[in-house]
Amino acid sequence: MEEIDALVRTKGYANRSEFLRAAARALLDAQQQQNAITVEVAPLVKEFIGTMVNRGFYRSQAHAVQAAIDSFFTEERVKEAFMAMKRMEIAAGKKADVEIENRTSRQIITP
Repeated sequence: MEEIDALVRTKGYANRSEFLRAAARALLDAQQQQNAITVEVAPLVKEFIGTMVNRGFYRSQAHAVQAAIDSFFTEERVKEAFMAMKRMEIAAGKKADVEIENRTSRQIITP
């Protein structure tokens, strides 16, 4: 309680209740953000996204970014990336899981 009282005084909260409400809000926000990814974009891209949102192409900036990610990471591209990763692991002498003849069984390949 002493630490809370010190924060109430130094951070300008009116009382403990106000501090605890802010702390609870911060905790809830943090839990919601656990599955979120922060994306940094160039100012020109941010301006373009804003324009597209303002013109009604997207509901929000988050919606525009999600749509861009969804259109880039197609199932085909993800499969290609995993196959490239497996080829690099094999070339580097690491173990790699490989599907055999579209069956679910797997085999460990060591070069």
